[in-house]
Amino acid sequence: MLSEGNQIGYKMTDDKTPNPSTIFDYLPMGDIDTDTIQQDVKQQFKRKFPKKFFKLAAYEESESQDGYIINLDGRPLKTPMKNLLTLPTENLAKAVADEWNALGKLINPDHLPLTKTANSAIEKTAPNMLHVLAEMVRFGETDLLFYQQNDPDGLFKMQELHWNPIILWAENLWNVKYKITYGISHVSQDIKILTQYEADISALNEHQLSALYLLTTSCGSLLIALAYQANILSKDGVAKAAFVDEDWQISQWGEDEEAKEIRQFKLAEINSFCTYLDLLKS
Repeated sequence: MLSEGNQIGYKMTDDKTPNPSTIFDYLPMGDIDTDTIQQDVKQQFKRKFPKKFFKLAAYEESESQDGYIINLDGRPLKTPMKNLLTLPTENLAKAVADEWNALGKLINPDHLPLTKTANSAIEKTAPNMLHVLAEMVRFGETDLLFYQQNDPDGLFKMQELHWNPIILWAENLWNVKYKITYGISHVSQDIKILTQYEADISALNEHQLSALYLLTTSCGSLLIALAYQANILSKDGVAKAAFVDEDWQISQWGEDEEAKEIRQFKLAEINSFCTYLDLLKS
């Protein structure tokens, strides 16, 4: 059964209408690189996007694969490497179709966050599951939450408020004890903890793993990402835990416009990864 949305159509800037199988040649895959966020924000208004060329995005159950596909005017949407964009749940497929239908006159990839995450799952994560798993465990060993500050007192209290409940939840869940340091010196966690991470994360499929990985790298914390997936944190709770240091600095010295734009960019990414995980559960 097809799900339909607004029927609006446009042409490409060169007046050539691309096939949906090649549209993502114009768009980035969507992995977040926190080191280049500032540059990305500055370049947003300089980028040239293709015009919207289709009237209707709709989803339907795939006849050849398990899951759902997206059609643009009846033609299947494909990934940059020309794989069929197949989504595991109906709610995710509907949400992806909705974000395509919600586009304005241009196809701006920043307005297609779920599609970009799906592309990453299919093209980057699926062929490299063991590598991504190893990266996740690495993040877990050097988690942001393990490196706290006992001075100044205001920052310490914010970290205690937003981080310690997550740590306590994980310790109770896995019957482990984390080593917390107050400073920047590296602290090694018990091998039992890393083994537990590996066992739990290896059970995820490529879509779950990809979204969880992106959320982890965006927050700098595997524990924050896992707490959200386990319904321990809300989206607002994720943001508060991820931005503890930034929020404290803003409370002391305020926030300039550039920092505000970067924060909004990061927050939008975090929200989209959380939403993706939610839609996988349905």
